[in-house]
Amino acid sequence: MGQNRFTPDLELNKLSPDEAFATLGNEIRLDIIRVLWRAGAAYEYDDGSDAVETVPYSELQTEIDIDDNGKFNYHLSKLTPHFVRRTDDGYRLSSAGKQIARTVIAVSGAGRLNFSREIDKNCPLCGAAVAVTYEDQWLRVRCTECYGLFGDQAPAGTLFLTNYPAAGLTTRDSEQTLATGLYRCALDITYLMYGICRECAGQISSSVTFCDVHKVKNGQPCDTCGTPFPVWADMKCDTCGFAKRLPVEMFATGLVLATELTGNPELDIDSPAVDEAIELLQNNVETDISAKPLRVSLSIELETTVFTLTLDDEMNIVEFDREPRTDTVVS
Repeated sequence: MGQNRFTPDLELNKLSPDEAFATLGNEIRLDIIRVLWRAGAAYEYDDGSDAVETVPYSELQTEIDIDDNGKFNYHLSKLTPHFVRRTDDGYRLSSAGKQIARTVIAVSGAGRLNFSREIDKNCPLCGAAVAVTYEDQWLRVRCTECYGLFGDQAPAGTLFLTNYPAAGLTTRDSEQTLATGLYRCALDITYLMYGICRECAGQISSSVTFCDVHKVKNGQPCDTCGTPFPVWADMKCDTCGFAKRLPVEMFATGLVLATELTGNPELDIDSPAVDEAIELLQNNVETDISAKPLRVSLSIELETTVFTLTLDDEMNIVEFDREPRTDTVVS
């Protein structure tokens, strides 16, 4: 295998989603990506080095096990230059090719997982038992008795729900998995709140819906909107469609948790736990709503810090501030 500097600037024709699906919808082409990945790309910096591992043409064809030169050249040409780059010394994966390989690796192993179980936590809403389930790449924490946090906007009993690649479950126990899932969700929200899609770096479009007759009785969701929260936001990528629909308070607390975690030089993703995050949402968040124009102002109290932020009807951050809590007792 040879090494070469980055391929010089290329003229890339626009590749539509349909064309990308068609290109990758072939076993031989996916096999080419697999071979190039296993050849060493997994151990190289992700396009961060000026020396790139390559595989010579003849070696790549041997690994793919295709004797027909015309057939091999045809499939290889379909992958270049978007997913595979040709250099003087051979072929390598492009950044998009590496992303395809990483996606396959991330979802692998799902058939071996058995992650449905009760955990040693009680529902912060009603005190009943809490169960964790994993299905279709989604990690879900649910109460076994009450309606959960989301009303009719999520499956009954849902307390926490996030996309979670199967590969990430194979090396963590349930508590570590939940902590990691919460942290990933907070980072996803932070990307969205700053108008960036974490999947494709596309722009985010947002909207806010407000139940102006919101009434919650005896802990039950509002009869009008069907949820415990009066203000919900939809945030969606204009390019790839990655989206979240959550109460505004959850977007705000996710941003605050990520700010606190990433601002801590002694980073500990095991804190807070899911139940602590829910209790924070219930007891330490004050929301004030004003109309014409719509503004949602929130005050979020953490152990030592008070965050205040104001959002408009497109989830733009109008105000964001943090101050030390004046009632904090220092031991």
